[in-house]
Order: sequence, then structure tokens, then C-alpha cells
Amino acid sequence: MLLGFDALTLTWIGAATLAAFIVRGLSGFGSSMIGIGALSIVLPPAQVVPAFLAVELLTSVNLLPSVWRQIDWRSLRWVIAGCALSTPFGLTVLAQLDPNPMRLLVSACLLTISLAMLSGAAQRFAPRSTPGPLGAAAVGGVAGLLNGAAGIGGPPAIVFYFATSGAAVSRASLIAFFLFTDVYALAWAGGAGLLAAMGWQLIAVALPFSLAGIWIGQRLYLQLDEARLRRLIWALLAALGTLGVASAVWRLAA
Repeated sequence: MLLGFDALTLTWIGAATLAAFIVRGLSGFGSSMIGIGALSIVLPPAQVVPAFLAVELLTSVNLLPSVWRQIDWRSLRWVIAGCALSTPFGLTVLAQLDPNPMRLLVSACLLTISLAMLSGAAQRFAPRSTPGPLGAAAVGGVAGLLNGAAGIGGPPAIVFYFATSGAAVSRASLIAFFLFTDVYALAWAGGAGLLAAMGWQLIAVALPFSLAGIWIGQRLYLQLDEARLRRLIWALLAALGTLGVASAVWRLAA
């Protein structure tokens, strides 16, 4: 036993965290969907969610300086503002509705959009440039509602940036966006008294693997050109959409 975990659980934590943050270092997103989903198989979600958010926060702070100059602050500030304003309304919805049908719907939409982008069918409908403040705030508003109601606020922002901006700008802006959402979510968790169950042992085990994953992901990112990176991103989103659909169906069936 090490920090309260047996050898098999330690191996699972290390592998899941490493894979999640390789994806984060490469694309700027995806670590929560992969890491929290995988770790919740072997550990209580009440322990996993706040602890993994803390690991994301610590790791993203380390990643942020390398992308600072590429962040599209002009649009991101409006996305963040919309997200901050609408998240409490999403939490109100969460208290009244089953979030699993919403997870299923959003994951299915993400899968559909990703496949359309991969096939090229959606290119004729995608905006040629990032929308202005109202469009960015609307995207943030939808992200906040989904984040509060179902814990899946990432897809609207991911699609928004990768459909309208260069890959480097999209990746950098999403790294900053998810840093904000992690801080915001941890603040809400603290207010709800959930941080007491954060699980410092889990943070201690996962953090080295998260930093290694970020390092590997960044090296992979530097080896890809714009076209290959975009195709990889949409393929990753399709995989995450499929995973989300399967998870929601399993939860509904259970």
C-alpha cells in the first residue's frame, strides 16, 4: 500500500492520468473527460472530481506561460463572462433534472459535429473568423449552463474555437478557458463543502503523471502541422463524443 492505494489502483491512477494529460498537452482539452471517467471506475466520484480538478489546475498553471501570447483574449473574455454568469443557472437545473439525458444529447451533438468536420461536410457552414462579443458570450453562456447542469461545459468552447480559429490559437485559448473553469468549479465545490473529501493522497499520486503527460503532449504537438493537428483534434472529439454517448446510455440503463 502507498498513500492508501494498492498496487493495482496505483497503476490505474498513473496510466489514466498520464493518458489524460498527454491529450491535454497535445490539444488543450480532454483531460477531465478522460481522467475523471477512468478514475471514477475504481474510486468514489466524490473523491475523484475535486482532486482531479485540483491536479488540472496545478498542471495548467505550469502550461499557461508557454501559450500566453497565442491566447485570443478578445474573444475569451466574453466566453468566460458568459460561462460565469450562466453556471449558477445550470446548477439550478441540475437540482431539478436528471443530467444524464443532457449528457447524452450533448455527447451525440459533439460526435455529429466532429464527424461532419472530419468529412468536410461542415466546412461550408463554419464561420470564416471568430464571432464577435455577442457570439462569444453566447457560447460561454451555453458552456456554463451545460457545465452547471451536467458537468460537460467544454464541447461548446472547443467547437467554437477549433471551427473558427487557427489550431495554435484554439489550443492556447482553451488552455486558459479550462484553467478558469477549474478555478470556478473548485470555488463552488468549496462553498458546497466538497473540498474536505478532495483526497490529497490522490493528488500526490496523480500530479507527477499529469506533469509527465503534459510534457509528452507538448512534444507531440510541436511535431504536427496545422492540417494534421486539426484532423487529430476532430478525431479526438469524435472519440470523446462516442465515449460520452456510451457512458450516458450506460448510466440511463443502470
